[in-house]
This record gives sequence, structure tokens and C-alpha cells, in this order.
Amino acid sequence: MPKPVIAFLAFTSGSYEGAIIRDTRLANILHRRGYKVVVYWMMETNSELLDKGITQKTLCRGMRYHFQKPGRLGDLLGSFSNGIFPLARRRRFMQQHPDYVTRIMTHLCRAICDGDPALSDRLEQFMIDDGVTHLLPTFAMICPFAQVIKEKGKHPFEYLVTFQGEEIFANFADAIGRLDDYHKKLRSTVAGSKWSSIAVSHDYANRLHEEMGIDLSRMTTIYPGIEIPVKSPVDHARNFKLLQSLLPRLNPEIPMVTYLGRQDAEKGIDLLLYAVKILAERGVKMQLVCVGGSSFGQKYADACKEISAHLRLQVFRKRRVSDDVRTALYQSSRCVVYPSIHREPFGLVAAEAMSYGTPVLVPDRGGIAEVVSQDKTRGGMTFKAWDSGDLADQLEKLLIDDVLIQELRSNARAVAGRFSTDHLADAVLKHVGLMDQ
Repeated sequence: MPKPVIAFLAFTSGSYEGAIIRDTRLANILHRRGYKVVVYWMMETNSELLDKGITQKTLCRGMRYHFQKPGRLGDLLGSFSNGIFPLARRRRFMQQHPDYVTRIMTHLCRAICDGDPALSDRLEQFMIDDGVTHLLPTFAMICPFAQVIKEKGKHPFEYLVTFQGEEIFANFADAIGRLDDYHKKLRSTVAGSKWSSIAVSHDYANRLHEEMGIDLSRMTTIYPGIEIPVKSPVDHARNFKLLQSLLPRLNPEIPMVTYLGRQDAEKGIDLLLYAVKILAERGVKMQLVCVGGSSFGQKYADACKEISAHLRLQVFRKRRVSDDVRTALYQSSRCVVYPSIHREPFGLVAAEAMSYGTPVLVPDRGGIAEVVSQDKTRGGMTFKAWDSGDLADQLEKLLIDDVLIQELRSNARAVAGRFSTDHLADAVLKHVGLMDQ
């Protein structure tokens, strides 16, 4: 039996999004355990997320799908563009031009439905050269490119279908009238895999069944993994000094409530603004920090700025921040709020916040609600989805009830512990039959 070689087909826009973070963390832990790991990048690269020693190759650039029919010209344009413009500038361009993102993604969805033979051929050659036995695409939606290769039978391998955000891509397929074709492709890729597909939460598995017709008997829930920080004394003075260097008017004497994540419409930041205004009128003191980039342009973030100005709220805003700043925010916040209006597949930010002992407040809808408690032990709370009034009520409890906040803090790390990268790696290896190799 050949020695396993695990390849990740990593699809990313360049932002630090939950799916690519999950997969690069899994790649790193498998590499550290001695497995040969390779990563094939699609669209953009995030090489800084991977350990040294992991082989990386670029399968295609985003501009491959600049034209309705993908081809070599788009690849050449993408390579030229990436050679001239640094990653930060490319990210900024994508955020400032959401219509171009839509163009790229709708053309990609068309290629998923109709096939992209040249891309599949290139991927096949990569896998032959590297001796890949197990292919793990970031999203189920790119598995059709691998399914074509498997059906040809030239190179023996198996692919694992992982669902973590497919509904976003489904919106692009729907925009070009190909939603039924897209769902059919997803069902086909699940049937074509040796293993049952992975859903990142129980609720998400049910959603995939309801919305896309994925067979529940062909799905297994495996939660994403986070890096559990070593428990150590928190240097609050150092943290606030770091935060104040970015947000000069922060007051260490006033409780801080933080949102971390993409600043896109489905994340419900405006709901949080309304809740904060309700609390301000009740005389509850707090300061709100809102941090994160976006995948679909800046229109929503700009709208939230207008809303906060209209409500006369001071909001401390930053886009992407360093890992040190993220850690300081987690450790310094009274709580972290993730007010998504979306039926989230999972809640990576919520799990990370709890791993630092910080309570979280999330909607009671979607896979994210599964994150904050285990049995009767809770490291966070939920509010009624889409309800700013209930969000305000629950947030007020976290701001004024010291007994409650201490209870949640004492439980948070234990609740988050079940989402460690080691647990993720063990579950995936067991799922694909490599646990004892």
C-alpha cells in the first residue's frame, strides 16, 4: 500500500476566512505528525498560514475566470498581475470592487457546472508528480474538478468532500440561473467519494439536506479546529497599550465588547449597533470595537459607519489586524459578540474567544449555537436570531452581572477545548482510515 500523501486543494480569496484557516491548521498538524502534505492554491495564496516544509503549488489565479470561458490567457494575466501587485494591494482591490468578485465567482460557478478540463488536467498532473493518495478540497463546490480525474482512473486517489460555506457559492450559481445544476453537481461529488462527506456542524448537515438535497446518511459532522492557547496570566496593561496604539481613545476603565470577523452584510453588525444604542439609552456603559476585513466590498462597512453616526455611537473600527492584536482583543474584552443574520455553519471566532476564557454571545440559529455550550456547561450565551432587542437584553446581562461573567469565564476554555486542531486531525484521519498509519 503506498505511503499516504495528503493534498489540500485550497480555495481562497486571500482573506483570512474560516474555511481556509481550518484547512491550513489541519495541514500544519498533519505535517507535524509526519504525514507528507502538499497544498495546491486556487485563486489566491496564503503561504504565511502554512508551516515551513509544506510543499505549495499554484493551480490557478483568480483571473482564470475573468472571462466567461476559462483559459490560459486568464492564467497569464493573473500571473502578471500577481507579479506586479503585492498581496495587500490585491486584497484591497477585491474589497473595493465587489462587482469584479461577482464576475469571477459566477464564471467559476459556470465552470463547476460545465467543467474546466484544462484545470482538471493540471490538477491531475500535480497529483501524479506528488504521488497524492488523499485529496482534501477546501469546499465541496470545487470537488467536481477532482471527480473528473478520479473517473478517468489514470491516477488512483480518493477525495474527501467537506461542506463549509457552500450556500455563499450557491448564490452566485443562482445569479446565472444554474442553481439546480450546481446542487446536482454537489450531490454527484458526494456520491462519487469513497467516504461520507463532512459537515462542520450538525445544524449545517441538516441545512445541506434541506436546501441542497444532500443525503444525511452520507454526511458526518466534524467540527473545525482551533489552536488552543497555553493558559497563562494575562498582562492587561500590555494588552491595552497595544490596543491604544491602534485605537487611541479606548478607555481601560469601561467594559469592551468586541466583534471580530468579516464586515459583510450577513454578519449582522447593524443589529449589534441597534442593541448598543438600546443599552446606551438604558445608561449601560460599554465601548464597542469592530474588527475585520470583507469579502464582498466595503459598502456594508460604510453603511454601518453611517448607522453608528446616525445613532451617535462611538465605534472603534479597524480592518484586518495582526495576530497579537487579535489576542489582545480576545483577552481584554468583557465579551465577544457575533450577531450574524446568517445560519452560520460554525463559529470559529466564538470558539477562539472562549479558548482565551472570554465569554461569547451568538444567535440561537445555525451551527454557531452548537459552539457555546457542551451538555449543560456553557462558555457563552445565545440571543434570539435577528432580534436586536433580545441581543441588547442578553448583552446587558453580560455587562452588569459579574457572577454570570465569572461562571462563563471559568467554563469557556473547557468548552472550546473540544475544537482543538488535534481533535480535528484525529477525526479526519479516522474518517479516511489513516488513524493507525
